[in-house]
Amino acid sequence: MATIGKWMGAALAAAGLGAGAPARAALEDDGRALEASATATVVTADKLTFDYIKKFAVFDGHVVVNDPRLQLSSDKLTIVFTEDGGAQTVKAEGKVLLTQGDKKARADVASYDVPSGKIVLAGGPPQVMQGRNILEGAVITFWRDQQKVECKPRARLVVYGEDFDGSDAFFKP
Repeated sequence: MATIGKWMGAALAAAGLGAGAPARAALEDDGRALEASATATVVTADKLTFDYIKKFAVFDGHVVVNDPRLQLSSDKLTIVFTEDGGAQTVKAEGKVLLTQGDKKARADVASYDVPSGKIVLAGGPPQVMQGRNILEGAVITFWRDQQKVECKPRARLVVYGEDFDGSDAFFKP
């Protein structure tokens, strides 16, 4: 039973696309979350299927992930676990919207490979927005630990100059 609890905790943390925050919430007798602390990851969905043997969890229907570092909504969220109970992959499908501060990303599919830190947005076409600035293309890939992004094919970036106040100082000796 401890392993199931570990996997469920990993499912909730991994649903935040790697946020890794501990999953804690006060629960009513019927399992509904009453409140969550600032460090909790809370996932709600119409249905949760957790398969201990096959090592996966599927949140289906009106999925909402609230995490201190980001929010995610989608139609479906699938998490595949490693042998030791950590998250291997996380895949959000259908009207995916990720929000982190003033940054937003939307796509039909968002896939996260936890060990490599690789996040792939596809379908829709995907868009990443910060303020009024927009990046879009057929596939947008981020490498979390490398602070790197790749957008292809048909990459398009719209940048508004006033969003870069003080940028002239960068070019001055």
